[in-house]
Amino acid sequence: MHIMGCDGSVLLDGSHGGPSEQTAPPNQSPRKQAFNIIEDLRNLVHRERGRVVLCADIVALAARDAVHLSGGPDYDVPLGRNDGLTFATQNAALANLPAPSSNASTILSALATKNLTPTDVVAFSGGHTIGISHCS
Repeated sequence: MHIMGCDGSVLLDGSHGGPSEQTAPPNQSPRKQAFNIIEDLRNLVHRERGRVVLCADIVALAARDAVHLSGGPDYDVPLGRNDGLTFATQNAALANLPAPSSNASTILSALATKNLTPTDVVAFSGGHTIGISHCS
């Protein structure tokens, strides 16, 4: 089965095959240090529990904890995601995410095609701008 979406593939940095999902302009908000922290968490979890917890769940849990630690709500994260089996490309990210320069109407329309509600979009957008943002 081909996994796409919440599969932890944003952790792939492109060092083994060209531009990656991580280097796509819509995914430039997370700082490199955030990816290093997630990698450290993955190593700790795998040392303690083995590889029963996949990167995709670690990313979802890290996002939940970052939201909570920054004053946002605490919420349950259903576990059991699968890590992607194929390299997620920058082109796939660009085809599936609205551009960072998109206005609210464009963002809402684009993400509605992914079955996200306006409330989901606000939460998703907030998660990309907690802490430090950038302007290219």
